[in-house]
Amino acid sequence: MVLKHSVLLALVGAVSSSFPTDVVYDALHVYPAPVNVTLPTNPLGPHVLSTTSQVNIDSSCGSLIQGLVTETLTLKTRFTPSPRSYQGSAYVQADSYCPDASKCSADSDCGAGKKCLAPDFLRWNSTMKCPPSVKYGHGCGCCTTVPTPTISTINIVCNKQGIAQEGYTLDVTASGVSIGSSTPKGAAYALSTLSQLIRWDTVESQYITDFVPLSISDAPKFPYRGVMIDTSRHFISVDEILNTIDGMYAAKLNIFHWHIIDSPSFPYESVKYPELAREGSWGGNATIYTQADIAKVVARATSRFVEVMFEFDTPAHTMAFGKSHPEVMTDCWEWMATSGYKVDVDSDDCQALNPILPATKTIVTDLITEAAQISNSQYFHVGGDEVKYPCWDSDPTIKAYVAANYGGNYEMLQADWTANVSVLAATKMGKKPVLWQPTTDVSDPVWINALPADTVYMVWLGPDAAVGYAKQGKDVVITSPFYVDGMGTGSWNSVYNTAIIPDGLTDAEAKHIIGAAICAWGEMMTTTKVGMETLTIGAGIAESLWKDHPSSPSSGSAQGLATSQRYNHFLCHVQRYGSQSGQIMPSGCQTF
Repeated sequence: MVLKHSVLLALVGAVSSSFPTDVVYDALHVYPAPVNVTLPTNPLGPHVLSTTSQVNIDSSCGSLIQGLVTETLTLKTRFTPSPRSYQGSAYVQADSYCPDASKCSADSDCGAGKKCLAPDFLRWNSTMKCPPSVKYGHGCGCCTTVPTPTISTINIVCNKQGIAQEGYTLDVTASGVSIGSSTPKGAAYALSTLSQLIRWDTVESQYITDFVPLSISDAPKFPYRGVMIDTSRHFISVDEILNTIDGMYAAKLNIFHWHIIDSPSFPYESVKYPELAREGSWGGNATIYTQADIAKVVARATSRFVEVMFEFDTPAHTMAFGKSHPEVMTDCWEWMATSGYKVDVDSDDCQALNPILPATKTIVTDLITEAAQISNSQYFHVGGDEVKYPCWDSDPTIKAYVAANYGGNYEMLQADWTANVSVLAATKMGKKPVLWQPTTDVSDPVWINALPADTVYMVWLGPDAAVGYAKQGKDVVITSPFYVDGMGTGSWNSVYNTAIIPDGLTDAEAKHIIGAAICAWGEMMTTTKVGMETLTIGAGIAESLWKDHPSSPSSGSAQGLATSQRYNHFLCHVQRYGSQSGQIMPSGCQTF
């Protein structure tokens, strides 16, 4: 049986007329759900995946896959859902879990030389393997031999033809696990899935996989699956950034967008301009990302097949530059002090760089060049948004320059800077430029042909702009519906249910929507909140970026219980990496 889209297997209780028949559970607690799953028609029951399995990794897989295999067979979590009277019966409705003749509630239900192996998270107490409700339905365990059958080999090949770049196949049989992909990245995602297919059983003290045999064929829908963290408005610890990247790997998110500097602070330690961080950070070395810190982040991301895309936002959002290099700033202090023109909590982002000075162009070009050299990403983000033209207009030198060169049009000055300074610096380093949507009118003649054809536009001013760019053949990343921490997005469920592709596009045009990004802006985001907000809420986007799925109601409805439980299980799984992601339903989560 091949299961597509969002429901891998609906386990519907039908034991008695009083059972809520619209309550469903997903058989496989994998998030994001794989695209195609074939569950067994002749199940073999639970098997152990040995921590000493023979692992055969083809040379096509490179050097990083071994580390992920070791991690898969080392890190442990134990998820325990809230007990429900119907849980045991509902769980074993899956014919693919255990043959009917082998279902059990206690060892006495099995023959000589066998035991009743029930998932330890279903144990009722220390003496009962299954909830009391099993006497009205099926047992929650499966009779297995002693010792439990063991899967002892893992074979991984990364040069298979006909598999998408980030796709993979994963086959689990009684004799072994086989992973096939066309790239090491695909194999990494297969291991991410495998790590959720096995559970650490505290009673057996072994990894158990319940569904044998099992076959998965999987690949993502969108190539850009991003998470942005703002480390300027609040300094976020390196450890929390690493935890976020770990969580991204678990959720198969692949672009870590590091909004590393902004007006409030400049925590990036530049090799060429160390004074920028020394003067512009919140408080000296404790709030600076050293080159060693940055290298550590990039290395962790590389090991998880996550790209680190730096953002150096110019010419606006740059006030922190002025603490060490006031000579490159626009002198609009009087205008800022007397005009009353302010922007929400970041009033000081009204000040912009002076874009006509050679020194300004040099320092920004040097910074982008330097950061691009240490980035492992195909992208570089140049910012480019929210320039306040009255600031430039208040500087007589800039005003005269714009009058002479652009007929008084400050928008042309901004476009010139973006194209010929920041974007040019990024492209010279072989990076594909990314910027925040610079104008509300995507048909603005100043911008429509200003930037290279492969520029990616991060849309934050509504779906109409996304539609407009896509119709022009420009690549788009959707962001504004996915701002977390008080910036517009509610619960994980609202993120999960938000459509990524806006209405009004043909299939060909829709291909220019290359993905979306969770944006954890730093106005209210501190280190202690990153795991909770970025992962607990933000990872709700992961399944939408991976595959098509129907909307899911909240866990308060029977229809939404399956997705909520699966997501809750995932949030526990992520904690094996040290993340402080919370739970969305009553449950227990242990790490070992």
